[in-house]
Amino acid sequence: MQRTEKLKELQNILGYQFNDIALLDLALTPPAYRGRNPESVKADNQRLEFLGDAVYGVLAAEYVYLHSPDLAEGELTLRVTHMANGHALAELARACDLDTYILASGLPVDERSVDRTLEDALEAVFGAVWCDGGYAAAAQLFKNLLPKLPEMPAERWFDNPKGALQELAQRYGWPNSPAYTLIDSQGPDHDPAYTMLASVYGGYQAQCTAGTKRAAEVAAAEALIHILKANGFEV
Repeated sequence: MQRTEKLKELQNILGYQFNDIALLDLALTPPAYRGRNPESVKADNQRLEFLGDAVYGVLAAEYVYLHSPDLAEGELTLRVTHMANGHALAELARACDLDTYILASGLPVDERSVDRTLEDALEAVFGAVWCDGGYAAAAQLFKNLLPKLPEMPAERWFDNPKGALQELAQRYGWPNSPAYTLIDSQGPDHDPAYTMLASVYGGYQAQCTAGTKRAAEVAAAEALIHILKANGFEV
């Protein structure tokens, strides 16, 4: 199938028809693809991803604010964080079959990098729609995709494992806890991999790898929470 036809197909899935289809094509061009095709590809989706991150965040905050009038600020924040975290965005991108339309050689092979690529591409699509049609278009896209968002998990700490780990350490009076340590960093600039170790008093620890130090810290904190739960600590 020709690229133009594939982009038309994706527009039907998104429920939005671009005035400038080149914006959608750019949103689906990850840095890795540009890196492998420097002669023919002069731009990637990172600028659109930067814009789309802010656009999606505003739309998620607006939705939660308008549809949850009885919730306090903390609960509102929790719900927005769930809607906008990397896991939710990657799953939403999969629900739109976005992996089928991202320029193929830009997709990495390991799951961590694939999720990050999908997350960035979805945010870039929101940025592209904003550039193409403004707030109204982006808001309609958000409404179209809302039913595809994964449900909020039962664990209240799911969207803020670092905060939950901090609260747990304070509750039990663990000194110098939690602590985060950089174990390793590898990979090229466009696809780095950081391994962070999360630890608490008593020798409990977990380490995880992600594309940013913050993401690796969050993943390590979540893994450590599971370990603490398995050892009888109430989270």
